[in-house]
Amino acid sequence: MKGLLHYHFHNYLRSHRYIPPLSLYILSLVINYTYTPNPILDSYSFTSLLLFFMMGWFTVTIFHAEDEGQKRITVLHCRNLRKYYLSLFTMCILIGFCLSFISVAYPIVFNAFGVETRVLHLIMGFLSHFSLSLLALSLSALFTRELIQNQSNTWWGVLGVLVISVAISTLKNTINGFIWLFPPLHFSLEIMSSEDNMKSIPVLFWGQFSWTFLYAFLLIGLFFWIMKSKHPL
Repeated sequence: MKGLLHYHFHNYLRSHRYIPPLSLYILSLVINYTYTPNPILDSYSFTSLLLFFMMGWFTVTIFHAEDEGQKRITVLHCRNLRKYYLSLFTMCILIGFCLSFISVAYPIVFNAFGVETRVLHLIMGFLSHFSLSLLALSLSALFTRELIQNQSNTWWGVLGVLVISVAISTLKNTINGFIWLFPPLHFSLEIMSSEDNMKSIPVLFWGQFSWTFLYAFLLIGLFFWIMKSKHPL
């Protein structure tokens, strides 16, 4: 698994497909914090939403870094299709983790906030970014070429499901009885709309973050279930 992950990482670097989404995200961070001071949680909410869309881009480019011929050779070498996809998901998760850390640390390093940051701000900021990055990659994986044959449909599918997830967060009161079936992006937006002077993280927030993580891993499980029905893992 370690060798496979190392191979995927270097293959992705050689493909240069990471440059557009990474450059765009870093540029967005810089522009967002150009003018100071900024509110803490509102700023983290905005950049976590940006990361949500960028992770969709990263996920597709990671899953499509190899052409079909090279992919077949790699699968033959690792002799386990499940291990192959676990390596890809692990790589996506690591990228989401690193970008979440950078997103939280950047404004602190450059003193972009108008009030003193506390540990709870850092925890909430990181959880907001990381939970939405996992949610985005799990949704996007369902529209990669492994499950969608037409590559143009892959990009439209990824963009569509991410935009719909954001739209649903604004309609949560209308579909209140069914809201648990949809991607829980609205939880992060609600949590990060809290006041910066809050004293502690409510238990409810921990539960909402936990559900977002669980929802993401359930979708990843769905990916493997669909793949198993199409190919023996």
